[in-house]
Amino acid sequence: MIFSRKRHWFILILSASLILNGCGYKDIDKRFFVLAIGIDPAKHSTKRYLVSLKMAITRASREKPTDTIIVSAEADSMGEAVRTIKTKVERELDFSHAKVIILVDKVAKSGGNSGIIYWFTRRRDIQEVAWVAIGKPSAVRILHIMPKSERLPTNSLLLALGEDGSETPYIIPVYLFELKKRLIERGLDPLLPIIEVEGKNLFQINSAGVGNKSKIKLILSQEETKMVNYMLNMESKSAQWVERGKVKYIIDTQKVKTDYKIITPKGKKPYILMKVSLKGRLEETSRRITNGELSKYEETAEKQLSNEMKAVLIKLQKANLDPLGFGLRYRARHLNKDDWEKWKKIYPTLDFKVKAKVQISDTGLIE
Repeated sequence: MIFSRKRHWFILILSASLILNGCGYKDIDKRFFVLAIGIDPAKHSTKRYLVSLKMAITRASREKPTDTIIVSAEADSMGEAVRTIKTKVERELDFSHAKVIILVDKVAKSGGNSGIIYWFTRRRDIQEVAWVAIGKPSAVRILHIMPKSERLPTNSLLLALGEDGSETPYIIPVYLFELKKRLIERGLDPLLPIIEVEGKNLFQINSAGVGNKSKIKLILSQEETKMVNYMLNMESKSAQWVERGKVKYIIDTQKVKTDYKIITPKGKKPYILMKVSLKGRLEETSRRITNGELSKYEETAEKQLSNEMKAVLIKLQKANLDPLGFGLRYRARHLNKDDWEKWKKIYPTLDFKVKAKVQISDTGLIE
């Protein structure tokens, strides 16, 4: 009898659970999957931002390619923009596949926009490994780019920023969680790659923007971006141009490694000693170079590399920017209550000493 009653209650509970509506979950055909997000300044209203969402339209058939739709709204905040965009579409917005966040140059250069980034990091449905970049001439223009080689929507940007496709020293990829760290941590400033429109359906990424905690203040050139990449130890495959008299040659680099020390001797001027080692082979020359001459050309490459790297360090110092994290390293080695105040006084007066070691393994297949 007792067993019969228990079975009776079990059947009732099971039946009730089957007829309950799962209102918290929506089927795939009732969702728009947001792939990329663009933020531009508003143009047609008094609002601050024009927020654009690039969304994938799901299909039941695998044979047909996935279509995309871009919907925009002007608002003073990200939350307001997303809720406005919801009024323009018939499906629920799903941000779990949003892997690219693009800020237009003007938005990135205007102060007080760190709150936008915090909106992304606070939402649990946006991945912390999403890529963040600056778009030129506008973020929405970048979202409209669809190269002919692109098989999946937004995949070309993912391959380029993640370096799963092409490998180049001119791209400094930045994750959302890394940007958040750079916005919060004292002694480490934000650094973002710049995506520029090139033609109708092409883009190029060969420069970077550096800023303080509120805005982008400095745009690095292509070669300056490469030097920063060297110093961050993020890319070893590159090409180093060198000029020795009338001879110009290119070193195809296979390995680049940098290390530095912050030295603060008592009674003397503090300085940063940076050591960089570069290994590679000759890729192109304006005249024939034999293996016996390599030592001379290595010495010339060392001097040029040291000068180029030092010039970038001085440029960042004059702008009072620290994307390499010198201040963070100093704070980690000087555990005092006033370590940050001391560093702010030390950094503008620092000297930079760069020692480069270049090793050219061979002259290629000619020899």
